[in-house]
This record gives sequence, C-alpha cells and structure tokens, in this order.
Amino acid sequence: MIRCTVTTRRDRGERAALALRLMIAAALVSCGAPRAAVAEEQPTEPRHRVSFRVESARDVANDWIQAVVGISAEDVDPAALADTVNRAMAWGLEQARAETRVQTKSGGYNTHPVYEDGKLRRWRASQELLLEGGDSDAMTALVGALQSRLQLQSFQFSVSHTTRARVEDELVVEALAAFQARAEVVRKTLGASGYAIDEISVDTGGYEPPIVRGRFEALAMDAAKSAPAVEAGNSRLAVSVQGSIALE
Repeated sequence: MIRCTVTTRRDRGERAALALRLMIAAALVSCGAPRAAVAEEQPTEPRHRVSFRVESARDVANDWIQAVVGISAEDVDPAALADTVNRAMAWGLEQARAETRVQTKSGGYNTHPVYEDGKLRRWRASQELLLEGGDSDAMTALVGALQSRLQLQSFQFSVSHTTRARVEDELVVEALAAFQARAEVVRKTLGASGYAIDEISVDTGGYEPPIVRGRFEALAMDAAKSAPAVEAGNSRLAVSVQGSIALE
C-alpha cells in the first residue's frame, strides 16, 4: 500500500509562523539575561542628598589707611591757574616723600571752564595726592601738615592685604570644620549610617567696610597743623562654605 502525505499551502504557512515565533522567543531570552546582569551591577542611589550653607566671620582691627588730599582753585587766566595748582602739588609731594612710612602717588589733573550767563568767566582746576600706609601716627601727622596748603578729601580705614589673607585662611579652616559638624548633625537627625560630601564651594568674598569716623573733621580745623581726629575701628571678614552631602 502506498501512503501519500499531502501538505497543503495552509499547513506550510502555519509551520513557518510557528518557527518564526520560536526564533523570536529565543532571541528575547538570550538578550534578556545580559540586561538583567547589567541592572544588578549598577550602584544603588543614596537615600538622601542634603544641601546647606555655613559661615565663619570675625571682626578684624583695621591696619591700613588711605587718605586723599588735593588742591582746587579758580582763575580767569588758565596759565596762572595751572601754576597755582602745580606749585601746591609740588610742595605736597615734597612733604609726603619726606615721610618714608607713607606711600605717595599723585592723582589726575582736571581743568574745565566755568560759564555764567552763557559766557566763559573763569577756569577751574584740581589735582589729588593719594596717601597710603599702615602707621596711623605718621599718616595723621602728615595729613595735618599738608592741610596748610591742601584740602583733605577723604580718610579711609581698611584691613591690609597681608592681614586679610592671613585671617581669611583661618576662617576657611573654621568654616570647613563647621560644615563637617553640620553634616554630622544632619546624618544623626535623619538616622543615616554615614555620609559623603557630594560637592562643596568656598567663598571668601564676605567683607563689610568700616564706618569711618572723623572723616571730614579736619576740614573744619583752623590753619594750625593739627592732625585729623580719626578712629580706626574694625572691619568684618567672613568666609562661607556651601555644598551638599549624600547620606548612606
């Protein structure tokens, strides 16, 4: 007996579809295993990130003085006016250079016409002499002497660059210690086992200039060579630390 198996077109289509489904399933299984392994290797994210800011500040005695004296005059003759200003400034520079404890620098020279009723009436000129130093006795004595021919325009106290750099270094250490102490408080309060510093920045820009006392008292003095009445006072320096920690 001869047996004949007839495979119809429909049967062949069903077999091909089944084979395709089996191939797709095998591919998904083979791709899924590595992905699961990679997911297991990824580190877990910390439970919390906390950001905060601390500051360390200190009042520092001012040890640097900047004073400005100058001459201002008017004259109908610009040449005579220039001569008056130049003579006064030459004399001032000579007096200032004799005091070695004070640094001296001449400022700019300004001149402009003065009009009245639309007509040029006279000329006005001015020039400044800049004084700097850390010896208050020498500075006040020099300013008092210069006022016999020059006018005091400002008298400013501040912290010298050397002192400021030293104090800021100390404040940085204090601020970083305060940051660590605050981080420990946060860790304990939130019940974390530990923490890691995520990011941190240090700002040394905190500075409050002093209120100058006696700044213009010398302007009201008579011709006697008295030193201006001033008080150095303090300036406030501050360093802030801002950052975030990752709790474990």
